[in-house]
Amino acid sequence: MKITYTLEESDYLTYQLFVASKSERIAKKRRKSQVLVPFLYVLLGLFMGYQGNMALGITFGVLAVLWFFLYPVWEKNVYIKHYKNFIREHHRGNYGRAVSLEITDTFLLAKDGGNEGKVLTEEIDEINEIESLIFIRLKGGQSFILPKLKITEIQTVREYLQGLAKQLQISYSTALDWRWK
Repeated sequence: MKITYTLEESDYLTYQLFVASKSERIAKKRRKSQVLVPFLYVLLGLFMGYQGNMALGITFGVLAVLWFFLYPVWEKNVYIKHYKNFIREHHRGNYGRAVSLEITDTFLLAKDGGNEGKVLTEEIDEINEIESLIFIRLKGGQSFILPKLKITEIQTVREYLQGLAKQLQISYSTALDWRWK
């Protein structure tokens, strides 16, 4: 099966955010950041209240609540900005370039411009599908990004990849409702 498509900055960004959302290390860091600071504010508020300064104690309590609920919104945008800058620095020349990907039972052959790469299907670690993209993740951490809206026969591609995943005994995950949070 041979498919041809192009990738845009938004495709790379969605991929980076998806990988970040599945990283246990990043999830742990985000939870810790959301909870630790409000916890310290509450402790300071209780200490100030115990010392008789109720106004400052209440202020720290309000700050704790605001941090807990507003920090995730701010942090979400920080990650988006960080990954956009990373993508603009490392993938700027790849936007709009035609990519040809040939998928067989034994190898993946990718061509874009003057570059060509061949990977054995044994190197596929998992396949993930979200609403707009399909990611073929390799054991080394690299991935092929397939934009579903730019592939004419996406249902055929999806079925082929599901069959390949079954043959290779790897995971084919579908998360059509995935959103960066």
